[in-house]
Amino acid sequence: MRARTARFAGVTAVAAGVCLFLPGVASAVPGPNGLAEVVTAVGSDTIADVTTAIFAAANGSAANSDPDNYVNVPPLLAAGQSFPVPGDALDPGTTYNGTNPPPNGSTAGKTALANAAAAGSASVDLSRSSSGRSASDPASFQYYGFAKDGVSWAASATGKGAGVTLTLDQLRRIYSGAITNWNEVGGADSPIAVYLPQAGSGTLAFFTGTVLGFDPTTKPVTIKRFQENEASTIAEGDQASAIAPYSVAQWVAQANGVVTDKRAGFFEGTLTGAGSDASPVSGSAPNYAPAFADGFLGARTVYYVLDTRSPSYEAALNAVGFDASGPSPLCNGSLAGTLSKYGFKPLAANANGVTCTLS
Repeated sequence: MRARTARFAGVTAVAAGVCLFLPGVASAVPGPNGLAEVVTAVGSDTIADVTTAIFAAANGSAANSDPDNYVNVPPLLAAGQSFPVPGDALDPGTTYNGTNPPPNGSTAGKTALANAAAAGSASVDLSRSSSGRSASDPASFQYYGFAKDGVSWAASATGKGAGVTLTLDQLRRIYSGAITNWNEVGGADSPIAVYLPQAGSGTLAFFTGTVLGFDPTTKPVTIKRFQENEASTIAEGDQASAIAPYSVAQWVAQANGVVTDKRAGFFEGTLTGAGSDASPVSGSAPNYAPAFADGFLGARTVYYVLDTRSPSYEAALNAVGFDASGPSPLCNGSLAGTLSKYGFKPLAANANGVTCTLS
């Protein structure tokens, strides 16, 4: 691993002798190394947009003097679209397109990162993840939690579930097939079209594993799929009657016009009996904000995943992590405004001024 001697922009020093890495993980001091590296991120849809802003800050920093190039690959491409990742001294570059689609979702992103690192490839250097560590992860993975998001259910504001508030028990009964009509929970007389995100989605894993506590595909209910956080991808004939999980951060960013609005008129539903009985969002456009309590069952930490085996590990660490010499701008609170703009709740700083968690 290459030793470095300078810190990235905006770093706050940590008390001498305090090591912020997990035991057994080698510590390095990131900074310019004279090698212009391309750092490529793939994976989760939920944090794709905010990552673009975080990478813009990294690319524009005066301390990025090599300069390294932080590239955020979208999880999904439009028909006929391609996304070229430029090459560097460590990798010839990759072009994502219809025949080589980008990793779509947290699981796909982490798989791509692990495969690249195991092969000594710098084609993928970082994975966006809206789900935490799994038993199948390699020991070389590091999870940098950097913000809080919430996940609740969503439905059309002019559809069959308009104005409905669900209890946690009702939501679980809908996804188990025990409740099949909106009129059973205070809505109009219409069968409920039950939707979940695409396979490999971190939102899918969190919603089914934590909020529901079971896999609906094992229950007597018809499950349909949509691209996570894009109600516009729900079948047109189902729009009025559909229910689907939705990231609070994505809903807020879309509602405020910070990113393309793909809500298709869906509202972020209130879920009572789950540790936060009020609406998960508050305000009005263009100033919506997350309003769920930290104890909300649907509250989750979102992560950047690094692999210590990656050739550009240290360059990735500059933008999204911390080490014994201090936190990056993302992890020292400098980008709290950016996180809030995109609908996330920044994490509180610890005694050393670090606003990220490492696991």
